[in-house]
Amino acid sequence: MGLFSFLKKLGKQEEVEEIVLEKLAFSEIENWLDKKIDENKIKEEEVLVLVQKKIKDFSVELQEKIVHLNEFDVESKKAKDKIKGVVEDSRIKYVGSLEKLIASLENINVTKYSEITKKIDKLFLEFNKGSSKNYELVTILIGKEMADIRDLFKNFSNALLEIFNENKEIPELFKKYEFVKLKCALLNSIKNKKIKVRQDLLEIQEKIKQKKEERQDFLKKIGEIKESEDYQNMLDKKEKVGFLEKEIGEKLVSLKQLIDFKALTNFFHINEDQMNVLKKYKENFQESFKKENGEEIIALLDEAKLNNSGILEKVDLVKIKREELVKCKNEIIKDETLELEERERKIVVEIEEFRIEKVKEDKRMEILNEEERELKDLLNQEFLKMNVEIGF
Repeated sequence: MGLFSFLKKLGKQEEVEEIVLEKLAFSEIENWLDKKIDENKIKEEEVLVLVQKKIKDFSVELQEKIVHLNEFDVESKKAKDKIKGVVEDSRIKYVGSLEKLIASLENINVTKYSEITKKIDKLFLEFNKGSSKNYELVTILIGKEMADIRDLFKNFSNALLEIFNENKEIPELFKKYEFVKLKCALLNSIKNKKIKVRQDLLEIQEKIKQKKEERQDFLKKIGEIKESEDYQNMLDKKEKVGFLEKEIGEKLVSLKQLIDFKALTNFFHINEDQMNVLKKYKENFQESFKKENGEEIIALLDEAKLNNSGILEKVDLVKIKREELVKCKNEIIKDETLELEERERKIVVEIEEFRIEKVKEDKRMEILNEEERELKDLLNQEFLKMNVEIGF
């Protein structure tokens, strides 16, 4: 077992003291923590110096005990030579273990409290493991000198345990301070992120405002154009175009009904070109008529002597209406609202995209607020353990 396992640790009842909370603003925490860490480092250094002094004193006293142990005359004891030989051999080995322990203790070179406790405990574990049998054999003939060494070990152990028990909070404080510093840095990071999110939200809101104003400008321009006399004339022209297209369509339907396609088919049945023209007109009369103004079908009617005044009158009327339609179309001015309405629709899409972005940023802010709240609660708890009240 190690050095600190030899002794039973006794707790003592502490007096209840009134707790006075130190109040700190969040901006003061970093300096406060740095100061506490420095104070803990100074305390740690003082403890290490004290431990080194105890080791030095222990080494000096142990060297004296070794001298006395070596001076003991084993031969003066009434015992069998074999026993004397075993004791002598064990004494040499035990003294070697003691000297090795002294050298190891004096060569300890650590800068942290937690390291020196582990180092000393390890050295004594190794010492006890390697020397316990020799210790028992030596005590067969050598009593007082070995008892003195045992008492020296006990006193040294008690002294170190007292030092370590009084300062056992040193490593815990380092861990606590570093933990709190890390959480404070994280909280600062969250605060900075929130500042950035707020800036982004303000920019998004400003962009939405600008886009809404831009849209209103377009809607106003569109409204002004639609209220103008030119725009009303353009709508009238478009309405007239629609009416003429409908009228022409109806007249072409009635014209097709006047044409005897059966008689034309019988007349031209052996002529492939004429039959193709007839097939084209039968399948899509209006489209075929519009393409070449009905000249092909009229020529076939004339050749077959199936034309008549009713058909010619319808054809002329369709031509007149088509000329009127072309003229009316040419008089239609460009609808300036179309481009403006397209741009206005794009602005509506952009506004919606900004709104979606705003929802995302609002959600991000919500998450950051929750993280901030949890961190503040954690820091409040940690600082209250150190009798400190934080104002965020």
